[in-house]
Amino acid sequence: MVQTGDAIFLLVEVALVAVFLLSCLCSVCSGREGRASGGGQGHPPPRRQQHAAGDDEERLRAPVVLAHFPYSARARAASAPEPPPVCAVCLDELRPGQLCSEVPACRHIFHEECIRAWARKKNTCPLCRARVVLPRAAYGIAAADDMV
Repeated sequence: MVQTGDAIFLLVEVALVAVFLLSCLCSVCSGREGRASGGGQGHPPPRRQQHAAGDDEERLRAPVVLAHFPYSARARAASAPEPPPVCAVCLDELRPGQLCSEVPACRHIFHEECIRAWARKKNTCPLCRARVVLPRAAYGIAAADDMV
């Protein structure tokens, strides 16, 4: 027969295990909800990459100035007409002669004014979220630093 003391001990153990599993389940579910809603309870999303050098952090915070150029439509095959390219920031067509800029990391093209306004708020590509980071030479750091 099962003694009363053993039954109470077994009941307490089962209750503790149930509480532990329930708290783990709640923790996992709340973590997924926080990521889906953009960060949860006011905490910033975790950074994907930590930068060891101070100049890298400075480059990420510095205002982005991308080179601009007049847009020219590429020659298109007559058999496969493509829709005209669109600036993902303003959703307007890229027309020949308009000033445009290319994000170096991903090579996406936007109106020069649109990407400049976007880059003041976010240092990422509007389409793929690649970081818009200028080369070290743009900050007066010798290009040879990158070779070391």
